[in-house]
Amino acid sequence: MTTLLHKELTGGIIGVYYDVFNNTSRTYPEYIYERAMAYDLRRLDVACRRQDVYEVFYKEFKVGEQHLDLFVASEVVVELKVAPNLTRLHKAQAMSYLKTTGKQVGLLFNYGGREPEFERLYFQERDPQGGREAIEHAVATVPDDYLSPELTWGIISSLFEVHSILGPGFIRRMYANACYHEIAQRGFQVRADHDMQVIYRGTTIGNIKFNHLRVEGSVMVFPVAVVDVNDIRLNNLKDWMRVEGVPLGILANFYAESLKPIVLRV
Repeated sequence: MTTLLHKELTGGIIGVYYDVFNNTSRTYPEYIYERAMAYDLRRLDVACRRQDVYEVFYKEFKVGEQHLDLFVASEVVVELKVAPNLTRLHKAQAMSYLKTTGKQVGLLFNYGGREPEFERLYFQERDPQGGREAIEHAVATVPDDYLSPELTWGIISSLFEVHSILGPGFIRRMYANACYHEIAQRGFQVRADHDMQVIYRGTTIGNIKFNHLRVEGSVMVFPVAVVDVNDIRLNNLKDWMRVEGVPLGILANFYAESLKPIVLRV
């Protein structure tokens, strides 16, 4: 029989979740449930910290910060959501907190549904060899007729390197920062941009915040972290590339378990 890690502790936390769920409205913001759980845990003499801040590093570079909802007994990461249902994205985000803290066990609770809903999460380090194989395969499959093949290979292998180390679950800005450092370390000239013009029927209708990179002045790299990459209209990105006079773009969705870069040409 498999023994659950921190079984007694997680059982107590789950019990607190049910108590808070059953004694609160479903209309509160997330921090109210967070405070209620922290109150009950401390009442039970269980050590609990709220909103701990952890720096996220890619190799030796800091790429962002994460705030934990609850950190219980310095062992169990607790993430709260207020949503109709828990999603894969919620789970990926919670798993990223386990990576950041170096802990193995997490609990993901939802306060937004009609019925209680939670997941027990267990984090195990990835096999680095699997990441190396994915990078080698990606580089080998880039067609020779791509513009600047050597540059394209270098960028795509950089994206796979970032994905193999960070994995899914972080926010887009962290992936953009990590990609910037990885590409720069490989000797390419890279610039980080934070705004993009939205082009509609050939006319600029406004600017949006959108972290992306320009490499060697000739390639745009779009690191994203979305559930469905089809939500991003590739033609909109191509319109922006045309305005900027950049002939090649690479879109990488870091939310996915398997990275599949999309190459855009205009």
